[in-house]
Amino acid sequence: MKKSPKISLIIEAFHNLEKAYVDLKKNLEIPKEEFVKNKLVQDRVRIDFNLAFESSMRVCRHLSTVYGVKTSSKDCLYKLAQFMGLPFAEELKKFSEFYFRYRDLKESVSPEELYDFLKNNLVLFKEYARGVIEYVKKTTGNYLLIDFDLLNEKAKFIKDSVKKIDFVLSQGIEEFKKTPMYYDRVKYFYQVAYDSLFDICKHLAPKFGIKKFGDDCLTKMVEKGIIPESYYDTVFKMMLLKNKLISTWEVSPEELYNSLKELNDKFIPVLREISSSLKELLQEKAKAGGK
Repeated sequence: MKKSPKISLIIEAFHNLEKAYVDLKKNLEIPKEEFVKNKLVQDRVRIDFNLAFESSMRVCRHLSTVYGVKTSSKDCLYKLAQFMGLPFAEELKKFSEFYFRYRDLKESVSPEELYDFLKNNLVLFKEYARGVIEYVKKTTGNYLLIDFDLLNEKAKFIKDSVKKIDFVLSQGIEEFKKTPMYYDRVKYFYQVAYDSLFDICKHLAPKFGIKKFGDDCLTKMVEKGIIPESYYDTVFKMMLLKNKLISTWEVSPEELYNSLKELNDKFIPVLREISSSLKELLQEKAKAGGK
């Protein structure tokens, strides 16, 4: 079976790389004289440099396995860049050599040398990430970098949880109220269902152009037209119930039962609406040639 890139792994690793890159850039904006004297800033740069490099390596190790490129820790970035035809492969080779010399306790890299090297070469992290992303998009045709494995897994969790909640609700309100195990069971599976739906929303929201969101991800999708407006109250109530269940707020058995009777059979329709909107988005992207 042909291996394919794990999109979530790449996105997560490059997200960590971006955070480290931003912090490195910020700490390298101070004058070199101040950097050399400031041990605290040097320690921060050391931590972020390690995080950025290891995040880059995480993607490199994964993709070298996917593409069958034989690499070692010291030449992974260089060989992967060569394989992908990236024009800065030689620069990555020198970058890796510096990193491993910097990490070697037997070697000595002065604060001045570290500052100069990173000031001149930090942009390679950004270029490497951009080059890898473009290569993966082009070779897979997955121009939006959608993790279909993650979506399918979360959809399965939702469907399984809905079935289990349905079974408990079918026992009736009186049986539910006098059986603590039923309360605990539906509380757990509701959270699994909601969290899975939220994870789908969180993954897809940026693909639909939703840049800023938090707990309101699903309502943002309604506002954007991805989920029909008629579902606004439903997804809002879903969010409120989830927040109640994980807080110290008391949710009585009767309230939970009635809330689930109203909301449980809405999970699959909401999921289908998101799936339908995603299908339309992918068709538009395919017509536009991935642009």
